[in-house]
Amino acid sequence: MTGPISGHSVAGWGWAEYLGALVEEFGTLAAVAWKLFEQGGGDDDVGSIERALRRLRTKRQHDGGIWGDKLLACFGMPRSIEDRLVWMGVYHSLFNDLPVAICTDQLRLWDFPPVSASPARVWLLLCAASLALRRRDFAGARVYYDRVAAAMAVGRVRDEARIEHALMVAYLESRTGPDAAQLAALESAERLLAAATLSVGDRACFTARLVDSWAFRDNHRSREAEAMARYRSLPVEDVHPFASYRREAGLAYGHLWADDRATAHRHARAACDHAGDGGYARLRVMGLILCARTDEPGAARVFLARARAMAARLGEEELAGRVERAAVQLGLG
Repeated sequence: MTGPISGHSVAGWGWAEYLGALVEEFGTLAAVAWKLFEQGGGDDDVGSIERALRRLRTKRQHDGGIWGDKLLACFGMPRSIEDRLVWMGVYHSLFNDLPVAICTDQLRLWDFPPVSASPARVWLLLCAASLALRRRDFAGARVYYDRVAAAMAVGRVRDEARIEHALMVAYLESRTGPDAAQLAALESAERLLAAATLSVGDRACFTARLVDSWAFRDNHRSREAEAMARYRSLPVEDVHPFASYRREAGLAYGHLWADDRATAHRHARAACDHAGDGGYARLRVMGLILCARTDEPGAARVFLARARAMAARLGEEELAGRVERAAVQLGLG
C-alpha cells in the first residue's frame, strides 16, 4: 500500500528502503551480496545471498532474521538515515520544537526494524526520553536513559549520542537525583565533548548546553557570579542560533541577578531574536518569559500572555508550567 501523495509505503522506512540505500551506494543488489560474501557469508554462495536479500525486501518492518542481522553488522545504518535519527534525538534540533503529539507519531514510524534492530536505535531511545521530559514524566525518562546506557555499552554509537546522553542525564539528575549523580554526568559530558569529532554547529550547541548546565548548578548554589562568568566565556560569534540563544539568555539572567534590569532586558530580547531566527518556538517561549521577568508589570503581562499562547499551541505541559510559575512569581498569576 502506498501513500496517495508521495507514493511511498505508508508503513515507514523498512528493509526494502534499507536495501535500496545500499544498492544506491554499491550499484546493484549483486554487489551488496558480494560484499556480504566477502565479509563471511558462511556456506552460502553469492547467488544464494542475493536471493535471500530479495526475500528480505518483502519483510517491510518485520524482524529481518539472520540476513537482516548480517546486513546491519556489515553495513550499519546509512549516514543519510542516521542523520535523520540524530535530528530526532538531540535536544538542540528543531525536532523538539514540534508539538509533543507530532514527535510521538514520528517516533512510532521509525521504531521498527531495521532501525530498531541496529545500534542507531539509541537515537530513538534518546528521542523517547526527551519526550518523557517534555511531559514531566521523570520516571519514564530515567527508564529510557538507562536503556540508552545499555545500548551504548554493547554497540558503536556516534560521539553525539554519548554527549547527548550525559547532558540529559545531568538535567534529569538536577531535577530528581542526588547531587553527586548530576556532577558525575556533567563531568562525563565535559570529557566526551573535549574528545569528540563534531561539526562546528554541533560543537557550539553542545558547548553552550554544557555551560548552561554548569551555570544552572552554580545559580542554585548562590554562585551567580560564577554562572555569569561561564556565560561570558562563550564565543560572541553567532555560529548557531541555539548556542547564541543560550549565551544571551544566560547573560540576561545574570544581569537580572545583579539588578541591572535594562541590560538584562536587552539580552532577553536578543535571546528571543536568536530563537526566532533559528525557528525555535520553545526557546522563544522561554525568551518571552525572560522578557517578562526583566520588564515592567504592564509589559510583562503581555509577554506572558504571548508565551502562554505559544505553549498551548505547542501542547507543551512543561513550558506551560514555566509560564504559570513565572506569572505567580511576578504577581501576575
